Amino acid sequence: MSKSKIKNGMWSVLFEGVKIFFSNIDKFTIYMLFPVLGQLVGFILALSLPLALAGKIAEKSTSLSSAFLIILLLAIPGLLIFVKAFWDYMVAYVALNSMTEGALTTGHVYDFQSHREVATRRAGKYILFLFCVGILSLVALLFSIIPILGLIPPLIVWVYLILVFQIFTFEPDLSVKGYFRRSYELVKGNWAKTFIIMLILGFFSIFIITEGVSVIFDYLHLTDKVCSLFDFVGASMPLDYINKPLAYLGMRTLTVNYISKLIFSSCLGIIIAEFTLPIRSVCWTLWYMSLSEAKNNLKNEQKPRKSKKTKEEE
Repeated sequence: MSKSKIKNGMWSVLFEGVKIFFSNIDKFTIYMLFPVLGQLVGFILALSLPLALAGKIAEKSTSLSSAFLIILLLAIPGLLIFVKAFWDYMVAYVALNSMTEGALTTGHVYDFQSHREVATRRAGKYILFLFCVGILSLVALLFSIIPILGLIPPLIVWVYLILVFQIFTFEPDLSVKGYFRRSYELVKGNWAKTFIIMLILGFFSIFIITEGVSVIFDYLHLTDKVCSLFDFVGASMPLDYINKPLAYLGMRTLTVNYISKLIFSSCLGIIIAEFTLPIRSVCWTLWYMSLSEAKNNLKNEQKPRKSKKTKEEE
């Protein structure tokens, strides 16, 4: 795939993105193993050890503060694993863009460390950038609570800002504010196409695969077996006290099995969403390149016209 030219069409970008992803799916999967599974393992360790031993610790501890300290210490190893995996996952948002550029130029994805350095060598700026993205996500979440129209303003804004990770990767000289402005400039005039790409990628890379895996688990009778692994969570909760107000409000009461299935479906959805990050990053990188090329061509076409007008005025 030596130096393939990206076509400006939305469908061409999606087709090329799928081709790059599946031709390098083994490398992308290996790269995402720790960032995804590390978060899961870290979370389970941080939650399960304190919950499993909390009763025994409370019985043997001389004071509440010492019991709390021991429980906290038990959670630290899992938290450390989770934080490291989460950081690697956030680095992947940038590294995968760089990998896509490498795949376009050489036809292969390799040397993960050099792609990671696109983010890690600017770690301070990247953390500030992620902080800004987090604040905007929190504001969007608060907006979504508003009935009826609450989701529309955040959705419109987020589509305009969907390319910020690609701009961080390929335009490092910009400021953090400049990343958001540049994304807005690129998507302006292409909002509907960008929204359609977002819907298609979300639908096929998350919803369809999640439902497919769920069906496979049900067919192989694995769902109940896997869900039983999470029974300790519901068993350690005071369900009688929780269910009383729920029953009074006419809401569904909680059972150990229901909580376990809820945790399983949530974990499955998150795992698949995170493992399919590469295909979304590849497509968004190609879309960024396509829009950048189109904008640059438009600017180049306008420059001669302006200079011609100036000469005529003179």
